[in-house]
Amino acid sequence: MNPQRIYQHSNPGRLIFGPKSINELAKEIPANEVPLIITDRGVSQAGILKKVTDVLEGAGIHHHIFDGIEPDPPMEVVEKAVSLYQKHGCTLLIGLGGGSSIDGAKAVSLMASRKGDIREYGAGKVIDGQIIPIYAIPTTAGTGSEVTGVAVITDRKNKIKMVLRGAQLIPKCVFLDPELLAYIPQKVAAETGGDALTHAIESYVSLNSTVITEGLALSSITLIGKYLRRVVGNPEDMEAAEHMLLASCMAGLSFANGGLGLVHSLAHPVGVQFHLSHGLSCSLYLPFVMEFNLLTCPEKFAAIAEELGEDIRGMSCHRAAKESVKAVRELFADIGIPRNFSDLGVTFQLHPKMVEDALAAVPTKANPRRPDKEQITNLFQAPLDQR
Repeated sequence: MNPQRIYQHSNPGRLIFGPKSINELAKEIPANEVPLIITDRGVSQAGILKKVTDVLEGAGIHHHIFDGIEPDPPMEVVEKAVSLYQKHGCTLLIGLGGGSSIDGAKAVSLMASRKGDIREYGAGKVIDGQIIPIYAIPTTAGTGSEVTGVAVITDRKNKIKMVLRGAQLIPKCVFLDPELLAYIPQKVAAETGGDALTHAIESYVSLNSTVITEGLALSSITLIGKYLRRVVGNPEDMEAAEHMLLASCMAGLSFANGGLGLVHSLAHPVGVQFHLSHGLSCSLYLPFVMEFNLLTCPEKFAAIAEELGEDIRGMSCHRAAKESVKAVRELFADIGIPRNFSDLGVTFQLHPKMVEDALAAVPTKANPRRPDKEQITNLFQAPLDQR
């Protein structure tokens, strides 16, 4: 944190958390509203969607459903949801699911409120005025999208992930119900947990971090270190699920204000090029970027090591910092996160545009160590290592 700068910290709307907290949904939505629920077929088939619609129907709230969301939602899917929203005269949106469903709801809210091409907002066009209210119900513990003014939408034609930004995208009300995590597949729990840890670590070491964001990030890291293994092993462990939901939310609050770093600059193009989930792409690069950043803020990485349970007593600051990378690698190994492209069955090929995009990406500017083109290239290729 730079004492010579002026910082701002934005908080989200209302947070409601705890077992069966979705029952509060009907109290938060006026009876005359007509929500469109944005979700995916996995959430629908798991019975989670019915839990939400039962609450709405019990309160006499008429609603409609779009369950066609795909991972890293493409523009075309958003356009279909916008058409459904307008066809049925809906008045607000509920994002139910992982980050893709919540991001999809944000994009639908924006494009149903505005005329034009979503690519304009992906290129940095400012969102002016109010948009359609968004309510968020996460069913994974990872993205933190429920408390951020950011949405990631895929432009398949140009093979890029567009980042929409604006305080208007922050959901009005969030429901963190650990019982909804009981249906999460082990692989999804692991990858979204890796995403949450990436958010926490990157925002903690970000050049734009503050005392507030650092506190949120460290608390998130502590909870993830204690509970991620448990929730991957048994998603029905309500204590672990609740703490992971809170950890993910706190990491979201942290990076929404303090920013992210180089892991995200690398993960976005890799995810698009090789069809990897965002959480997996981030998890793949996190240890390598941590190693790259150790030089600049070893005291922060030493603190990360300690929060992840490493005994750093008697170590030099630099030695303790290295323990943070070891702790992350051990955690990821325990929950089944692959270490390299070979384990993923991916034939990696680096395109020059990926390097240029990573260098120019917004998160790179907040990374504690400024990379050059050669270093970016080496980091992209780091998971080729078979260690």
